[in-house]
Amino acid sequence: MNGLRIDTFVQFLTNKNMHPKEQIEAIANTLLPSFIPKDAKETNLSFHFTLPPDFSYKVFFEKNGSSKWQFKTYETAVR
Repeated sequence: MNGLRIDTFVQFLTNKNMHPKEQIEAIANTLLPSFIPKDAKETNLSFHFTLPPDFSYKVFFEKNGSSKWQFKTYETAVR
């Protein structure tokens, strides 16, 4: 199934109240400063966060050519 975990896929199919990508990205960008690696050579980072009542997401960032962190994608995180 293209690397998608079956439990994540089932959650995706059954959960009609997931948050839109734009909202997840906005929240991730707000939280980003707390997760920036100390090593300036790092070019990728990811972290999890939870939105009430019980929606968890893992977000992925990549450093661009201007050394700015850019949101790349997200996935529903299974806790």
